[in-house]
Amino acid sequence: MRLSIRRKIDEIEESRQALREANETLEERVEERTRELAKTYHVISQSIKYAGHIQRSVLPPDDIFRRTFAEHFVIWDPRDVGGGDIYWCREWGDGVLLMLGDCTGHGVPGAFMTLISTGALDRALVECPVGEVGRLVQRMHQLVQQTLGQDGDHAESDDGLELGACFVSPQGRTLTFVGARFDIFVVSGDDVSRFKGDKKGIGYREIPLDQKFREITIDIGDGSTFYMTTDGAVDQISEDNQRSFGKRRFETLLRDIQGKAMDEQRDTIRDAVIRHQGAAPRLDDIAVIGFKVA
Repeated sequence: MRLSIRRKIDEIEESRQALREANETLEERVEERTRELAKTYHVISQSIKYAGHIQRSVLPPDDIFRRTFAEHFVIWDPRDVGGGDIYWCREWGDGVLLMLGDCTGHGVPGAFMTLISTGALDRALVECPVGEVGRLVQRMHQLVQQTLGQDGDHAESDDGLELGACFVSPQGRTLTFVGARFDIFVVSGDDVSRFKGDKKGIGYREIPLDQKFREITIDIGDGSTFYMTTDGAVDQISEDNQRSFGKRRFETLLRDIQGKAMDEQRDTIRDAVIRHQGAAPRLDDIAVIGFKVA
């Protein structure tokens, strides 16, 4: 009887020892796996951060804005480290070209699309006559579509961008606007006007290669202020009722901030969207540009 009890005790102790050893082995494996995951996460996060750095390097320097515009502001706020929103400001002949784009995706995929779009713009600027903004946007569409292989019958992707393009004439008297699923807002006194672009974007596979984009000529009046925004701000939902910020609310906000310095306008717009969002999830990248022509 005593031997039987002793044997049971020994068996239990052996089981406990085996369990301790198994736990120690498991803990070692978990620690090793955790170190591997931490190393992998570090490599990935550093790569993403560097991708964001590369994207920021292609954004225009602020001095070209200061030379061209009496006042201006830029909100460029990617949802992630990198993003699908991009803006350009370049001299084109004796005038200035200002563009704001919203590429498909956000994060690293969106950032890749902005670089593809930047390459298309660089080539289109060389190929198109100065001031022909509609032709420039059309050529960008063709180049993006061809680069992504979306100009054939067997395209595997359907990516592109929405774009607003403004060309300020050399004398600074007129602004030529082309919108590819994009609008421009013009504020003069208490009047807010919205000029709508075409309903076609750039690069998407269902859009004909020879798609034309309409030019809108706007007289630059004294005190007029121009604004463009990607849909990240106007589509942002609120935590209270899940409603979007909306273009009507955006227009009202533009009217309300007139008389403020452009830096204050930038902060007011940003704060208004943040308050509207509350605790709701951030949906997209946000980019807004405002400017007055000198």
